[in-house]
Amino acid sequence: METDEVTVVWADFGGVLTPPVDDALRQVADAAGIPVHELLAGIRRLAAREGTDLLEPLERGLISQREWGRRLTAELAPAYVPRVDLGDFGDYWYAGRLLNRELHDALVALRGRGFRLGMLTNSVHEWEVHRSAMIPDQTVFDRVIKSHETGLRKPEPEIYRLAEEAFGATPRECLLIDDTEVNCSAAEARGWRTVRHRDNASTLAALGALLGGRER
Repeated sequence: METDEVTVVWADFGGVLTPPVDDALRQVADAAGIPVHELLAGIRRLAAREGTDLLEPLERGLISQREWGRRLTAELAPAYVPRVDLGDFGDYWYAGRLLNRELHDALVALRGRGFRLGMLTNSVHEWEVHRSAMIPDQTVFDRVIKSHETGLRKPEPEIYRLAEEAFGATPRECLLIDDTEVNCSAAEARGWRTVRHRDNASTLAALGALLGGRER
């Protein structure tokens, strides 16, 4: 085996195994009766006020969704009063969203060819019930690393190092499928291969080019 061959495929969850994240944010905004750009601006102001990034406090497991929703509601006031409880943010984020079955099945096929498979995700504790409903059997992934459980999140180098250690793999053996440019760039900086997910057709084509039809 050559040391630079990919042996491990890590997949993000939101925006990769689900429809685009922008669609989910729009769902929350529509439910709350707030223009999506104003909701996002409120999230950004709240994050900046606390020296964090977007959903970082939730993704690190530092705050409950209930408390974060309360703070976001206060941040939006008085210009906007949500017509739903933003403490239930994840319920509206995941409402009606379906698993990206085509890509999920392609990952399963890669595992069948001998590639080791992992999920590397910035996650929120209260959203796990929705994710479990979308993928009831997560044992298809040999390893699952969730930010709210580790306190680490993409694009921090430490979470990629943790992922390498989970399989005892070198950076060059790892490939990340992620919809966020900064997460891919951080992985590449460690020596990983990446596929920036935009749609299934381009992702599957990129996986085919990188992994071909070879077995592990």
